[in-house]
Amino acid sequence: MSLPRRRLHFRAVALAISAAGLAVGLTACGGAAQNASAGPNCANTAPGVTPTKVKAGMVWSDTGPSASSMRAFRAGADARFASANQEQGGVFGRELTYAWRDDQADRALNLSGTQGLVDEEHVFGLIAMPSASGAASVDWLAQQKVPVVGLASDPSWLGRANMFSWFYLGTGSATTWGRYIRSQGGTRAAVFAVDTSASNNDFNEQYTASLRASGIEVVRTFQISAAVTDYQTVAQQIKADGIDAIGGVLLPAAAARLLPELHRIGVTLGGSLKVALMPLGYDAGTLASFGPSLAGVSIFTSIKPFEVNTAGQQAYLRAMNRYSPEIQPATGDSAVDGWLSADLFIRGLRAAGPCPTRESFISGLRAVKNYDGAGMTPQANNDLSTNYQDISVCYYAIKVGRDGTKFEAASASECGASISPEQMDALNQGT
Repeated sequence: MSLPRRRLHFRAVALAISAAGLAVGLTACGGAAQNASAGPNCANTAPGVTPTKVKAGMVWSDTGPSASSMRAFRAGADARFASANQEQGGVFGRELTYAWRDDQADRALNLSGTQGLVDEEHVFGLIAMPSASGAASVDWLAQQKVPVVGLASDPSWLGRANMFSWFYLGTGSATTWGRYIRSQGGTRAAVFAVDTSASNNDFNEQYTASLRASGIEVVRTFQISAAVTDYQTVAQQIKADGIDAIGGVLLPAAAARLLPELHRIGVTLGGSLKVALMPLGYDAGTLASFGPSLAGVSIFTSIKPFEVNTAGQQAYLRAMNRYSPEIQPATGDSAVDGWLSADLFIRGLRAAGPCPTRESFISGLRAVKNYDGAGMTPQANNDLSTNYQDISVCYYAIKVGRDGTKFEAASASECGASISPEQMDALNQGT
């Protein structure tokens, strides 16, 4: 998995809530759907579909190392279902519900839990949370032709006709990072890496290939450790090498220590240092902890920054405050990913028509060429007929403001071209 999605393991939800409490909350929010006229009686009844309800399934790590970020994802999905049930009478008069299983971040439990939801709970389709354990179920779900929606954080989603996302990651790369650094004036780069993480090293291979494909020289790679890195020495090496761009696995805590050291020796961001690019850090906690030290730093994100303030973002914040108030602030990636996943499930049900089947859901949603991503994705119109065939190449670039107290976002996303795994290997080998 690429590092931008590994942020799921770094973030924690401020207020943890129990699985039982969430389930009760979702059931309670179905008032409008219960009062609305029931949906049509259909000759062919699909699994999980009755005249009054549609039941989805979710498998996540309710316990285990990534449990906190999973709760935020689930809260986002809860809010989207609740807003549809309460404010729109569900979909075609049917209330949206779901059953769930805890995989404890274990691949075997993920597969058995998924099979239990489909074979025993008879769910219509799956809302998949981004997790390493989820890859265990991909082949089986494809064989059963069960529709799946969610963030495609694992390469196994690519090319799967039954699996839908607004954003796909894979084993190749994209020119987006390199093009952005070039647009900021960067030509000679230092890449930061973390020895102890295989996923971070995978990301650095993607990142390095992106830079080289854009004509940027990768001058030096720094292996860093929070415990032992001498940032004064690193700063001196950057100055001596004439490096004007830094990035890779450059996390907020490291950047907040390095940039002041660079400033002390006359290498300032916006001066001889043209760009510092972090793969994560777009949250209020980054500003609270490191804001002034990160002034001018760029951050890439795969969700539209809330500073853009679209109608879709406003609707999301209202719904989160009403139906999932325990998640504050509600602007974190995990909660947004949950909302988008549930929104995509709703879009598929609408495309499937009043008498949905798994087949009509898959064919109907795959024919959608203008999914709006609820106003929160890098692309305003996502072509679901083709986007599952390759990795996504559009991100938003935001900057920490001059005083370190706020983010500043461009109005348009940054898009590049895909780099195949073979091209990536060739670029990184210098061939």
